Amino acid sequence: MVKGVALIAWDVVEGGVVRIKYPDNLDVPENIVQQIQISHNFAESHIITEEKNWNSISFFNKDKEVIILLVLEKYDDGSDYIPVLEEFNKELETNTEDELLTQHLKRIYEFSLNVFRTRDEVISKLSNEVALLKTNEYDLKKKFERIIDVDNLNVKSKIQFLLTINDYLSFEDLSKSINTSEKWLLNVLNTLQSDNIIGYNKKKNIYFLNF
Repeated sequence: MVKGVALIAWDVVEGGVVRIKYPDNLDVPENIVQQIQISHNFAESHIITEEKNWNSISFFNKDKEVIILLVLEKYDDGSDYIPVLEEFNKELETNTEDELLTQHLKRIYEFSLNVFRTRDEVISKLSNEVALLKTNEYDLKKKFERIIDVDNLNVKSKIQFLLTINDYLSFEDLSKSINTSEKWLLNVLNTLQSDNIIGYNKKKNIYFLNF
């Protein structure tokens, strides 16, 4: 999430100086300003600056001789914010007055907050949905296992149930889960293969359900 936005200009005496920033209380340490200014070296480029207590991405506009700076949260990936920088750079090409640029800094700042707040909400929603699906999958697996344990199911049905809740199983896995002789189990497996209900990977020695 963007903590703030700033423009860094070049001064022949002081070097890099913060020309304007938003919000007003945004802290951009002097040593960071000079480091970013030196890193760009008047060449148009995107530069990510990561220090112990600092994370930012910046872009130098060669025509205007100004650096656009986005100050980020510690664990943000600066490359995610390149489109935001490019959007402001377009505005910089048409407006140079500090008052107008300050207004646009504010718009860019609020826009980036909304974009990444929405992204976080989507990620959170997806995480909850994945967790719910995993819970449902676990519950369904337990129900299938309960059905398999019932004695009135034949071997053929048990094999299909087991391969429904598992991507694949070896002959040994099936033998442990189904109370029957190995000879009869192999016979049923061969029948299911002949009917194209299940498949067999000879190299890995595993059975799987055909779809």
